[in-house]
Amino acid sequence: MRRALLTPVLGIVLASGLLSACETTVDPFIEDDRYFTIFGYLDTATDLQAVRVVPLAQTLVGGSAEIDATVTTTEVESGQVVEWYPEVITFADSSVGVVYRGPMRPIPGYTYQFDVVRSDGARAQALTTIPVPGTIEVAEPTVAVSDAFQQVRWSDISFAPFRVEVWYRFQGVRPGDPFLNAVIVYDETTYGEPRNGGWEALVRLTGDRVKVSQALNVSEDAGLILLGVGARLTMSDDAWRPPGGVFDREVLVQPGTFSNVDGGFGFLGAVNQYTVEWTLTPEITTRIGYSVPGVAGD
Repeated sequence: MRRALLTPVLGIVLASGLLSACETTVDPFIEDDRYFTIFGYLDTATDLQAVRVVPLAQTLVGGSAEIDATVTTTEVESGQVVEWYPEVITFADSSVGVVYRGPMRPIPGYTYQFDVVRSDGARAQALTTIPVPGTIEVAEPTVAVSDAFQQVRWSDISFAPFRVEVWYRFQGVRPGDPFLNAVIVYDETTYGEPRNGGWEALVRLTGDRVKVSQALNVSEDAGLILLGVGARLTMSDDAWRPPGGVFDREVLVQPGTFSNVDGGFGFLGAVNQYTVEWTLTPEITTRIGYSVPGVAGD
């Protein structure tokens, strides 16, 4: 179940895969009030968004490098309009498609209207609201024999997140060097679980050390100076909930099964990153094998 929830539904690659499946398994579209298929999401982590747009005719048109469309987003609360620009993409299967990019960074809690309008006025439209994080609680470290770990709890989470990441921030090798960040994506065995209306994950301070060394390409005895630890949960909006709670490709490729697009097919969602960062005591820092900033000999 958890692996199914972690299926890489986010992103342009997935959109390409679903659309390719539609081209080979779905009868020609005969409805004349459906004009475009839209797949993608708005992401608070970037100021350049990307959404796949495919025009619909009597058959689903794929592989076209040009689309008769003007694409915009409107921030409902402010009325601000951003026009998106097309970019031709060659996918892994050598098919060609158009991704529209929008120079904007969505705001948590705001609603965005995504419009794709043909020159004759035919329109497809979707609305999405950026999720707002609840509170995040970081428990005190727990030490058990040779292991140290910390519990992190995100409140008001009613659905499994797309991704849980932990990072360790280290001092640069020389004064003035940028920080060294080792980011670890937790898999289904360390991903966490729902509990008491929230999501809880266990940060494995000792157990992550090998992965930290691998991420930074250093030996485990490199004497890294730890500055802080962080955790990030990537969460989708409330509307992005598939039938049965599982992102099943065979279900999702069926037209109209999972869609919030008026005048078309597909889905426009939104994701937000719920982030927290903290510091460890010198005792815990040295116990898990790192050096403490400002201590003589480091």
